[in-house]
Amino acid sequence: MSLSLEVRSYDRGGRHRHGFTQILFPLRGSMQLDIEGKTGVVSSNRLAFIPEEHVHAFVPSRDCNLLVMEVESSGGDQPLPVLRTHSSFIAVEPWSWRLFSMFGAEIARHPRNAEKISPVAMTALQLLRPRASTPVETAPGLRIREAAQKLGTVDGSSCVADVARGAGFGQSRFHALFRATHGQTPKQFRLQKLLDEAVERLLTSSEPVSQIAYALGYENASSFNRLFKRRFSITPSEFRASGSSGSNL
Repeated sequence: MSLSLEVRSYDRGGRHRHGFTQILFPLRGSMQLDIEGKTGVVSSNRLAFIPEEHVHAFVPSRDCNLLVMEVESSGGDQPLPVLRTHSSFIAVEPWSWRLFSMFGAEIARHPRNAEKISPVAMTALQLLRPRASTPVETAPGLRIREAAQKLGTVDGSSCVADVARGAGFGQSRFHALFRATHGQTPKQFRLQKLLDEAVERLLTSSEPVSQIAYALGYENASSFNRLFKRRFSITPSEFRASGSSGSNL
């Protein structure tokens, strides 16, 4: 059994099939999928497993960025344990999520490290177990997903109260559904999205830290610096300096 890893961005949908098993892990944004009649959304803590030769249609969000894992098996290989559940969409435990997020971040920064990471990722896939299976989303669930996309914008234009009202929920109901779907509160989710965008800009652009802070909706760089250091234990400038020196996994 062999595993290839690649980070891909999607800007349009499509419909096709593969001669290998494909596992989609969302790093940013979301993707709606129809896998031979089984529909669901890849987002937050939910992965998609597409068996070989299964026709699937997909529609990505505008910011869709995925860690794509392709598993090719020979005749004597045992299937991955998680595939025995016959679930196309699964939610995974937080520790698994953090592990694959780390793989994706490393490959996004250093694509050549994908081959080195592959054996470790294969072991992680062998250990992967579903937390829940939700192949079809309810109408409230879809509204929560749409609300999450609005909260994920980084221009500071969407506050939690406005998004909840726009989705047709009261504050308490919105928070309960959001937490059940995403495993965190709307405020925590929005903060994580802002920090994800901050990390991306610090690593891939030469923008001053103050400019990044303003772009993410902060009134001044000091408040952004404090928040970033509280989350990562280093300042944005220190993080950028450590990232520019490269890393090996």
